[in-house]
Amino acid sequence: MTIELSLYGPALAYAGQKQFDCGHAVINSFVHNSLKPQVKKSLSVAYVLTDSAHEDRFAGFYTIAQHMIDVSSLSTMQLGSLPRKIPCSRLVMLGVDKRYQGQQLGSRLLKHALVVTQSVAKQIGSFGMYLDADPLAVSFYQKLGFTLLVGDKTPESSPMFLPFSAIA
Repeated sequence: MTIELSLYGPALAYAGQKQFDCGHAVINSFVHNSLKPQVKKSLSVAYVLTDSAHEDRFAGFYTIAQHMIDVSSLSTMQLGSLPRKIPCSRLVMLGVDKRYQGQQLGSRLLKHALVVTQSVAKQIGSFGMYLDADPLAVSFYQKLGFTLLVGDKTPESSPMFLPFSAIA
């Protein structure tokens, strides 16, 4: 199996995109119905994992967009004096098809997202990465350095943040 990571092209057809199943109904629906139109409208940018050994099958993805959060959301992080609105990148969605789970592909996607957004931050300014974690993914994001902003809100999604200054 050869997994390749590339920028998602909304004009391209990806084998298995309509059959993508990461085990999460909202993410599956997004991939099947909303990913292509959102990227076409420049509401977010997506990167995709494809399996070249299986007709470039859609194996996983993430989407990112520019975002702003209120500094009061970061009060639990004690970051010192900051402006009222904080520019950041937002990890909108991330998913790996069930057939490819357990191979560290989610970590690979997230690490790539951080590299991309850190690079952009040097050009336009961005303080960190924000996301709304699914209850089952909170520990995954915590292992990668993200902090809960308001505590675990299970069964709802939990807002999390990682300042770029915390990345080695």
